[in-house]
Amino acid sequence: MDRKLLAMMLFLLASITGYAATGLHIEVDLESAKTNVYLLERHSVTDKQLNEAAGLYGNQQLIAKVKSYSGAGRDVFISTLKEMITTGKIMGDDPYNWRGVKVALPEISSLLRDISQNKAAMLKDIMTMLAPYTPATLDVSVKACFLAGGGALGFTMGKEATFNVALQKLNGDIDATKLLVAHELYHIVQDAGQKKRMPLAWEKPAYYQEASAALLENLWSEGTANLVGDFAGFKANSPFARDQVAEWQKNADRRRENFTLFEAILYKCYSDTTTERYEQYYNVCFTTAYDESSYFVGYEMAKAIQKYRGKEALATFVTADPITFIKTYLDICHENAEDKKLVRFDAATEAIVERLLKLRSGKG
Repeated sequence: MDRKLLAMMLFLLASITGYAATGLHIEVDLESAKTNVYLLERHSVTDKQLNEAAGLYGNQQLIAKVKSYSGAGRDVFISTLKEMITTGKIMGDDPYNWRGVKVALPEISSLLRDISQNKAAMLKDIMTMLAPYTPATLDVSVKACFLAGGGALGFTMGKEATFNVALQKLNGDIDATKLLVAHELYHIVQDAGQKKRMPLAWEKPAYYQEASAALLENLWSEGTANLVGDFAGFKANSPFARDQVAEWQKNADRRRENFTLFEAILYKCYSDTTTERYEQYYNVCFTTAYDESSYFVGYEMAKAIQKYRGKEALATFVTADPITFIKTYLDICHENAEDKKLVRFDAATEAIVERLLKLRSGKG
């Protein structure tokens, strides 16, 4: 490793480890973000430095993510980063978003300083969000990897207990960053809990059954994660935060339409037993193609469960069959007919849920 780069990395204390609470071990990894910032602040770079940067854990996560949706792998990471450093611009495609990183260098550096200097307080704030929704007995070790580059705001890759956050998109807003981290971290908690649940009794579900169940599982995972990292009522002090608050409000205003869209997709998925289109159904419900509208269906459901059953009820779903999430919501709707704010599912949706629960418990 280049001695100057090594000295810089050691001086920056790029990787910080901390215990946020009993049972939850969080390692905060800033190394790749700090290295990318360091290199982009300069006007020359060696091939050795570029290869070492590409080999860092966080940048390996970044490369895997960008390659998954664009095909641009390690070679493009290196060539475009070198072009940005040495010329200050990229003439062709910029799949690693170096233009955006370059523009946001002051904000990224500010966030990196805030995280480095206030790590304990940051973890405490995040744990305050997570703890009520996490089983007390669950042991989870995770890595929070902060990145500088790429097109995704937050993501996980493969089976590793790592969530990644792109700092160039956050406008230097540490409080909004905490909410985003809490959302992504809760997905790691969910995954750890699901590995401890009782095995499902169904052995060879049909495609339409498995796909329908997957839609319901995502309704739980994204809805509860949205509640953990809740932007409703958040005091927005940055463009990123204002966009998030506006997204929450937009979906609150159209929540009944969001429920209807999810129901239509679920009904199509379950009833059309000859078509295999889960990827398209997922994209309509849970990607930015349609504003991640079903995140907010699950979010409204999670809020209702919290209101009537408490946060501890949401914590129990972490180690249970995720479909019990919607079953609990359906029960609440039946038990509280006077609550006109509850958005109610149709009988056809209830029948699908009941059928899937029976199949997954071996009683179907």
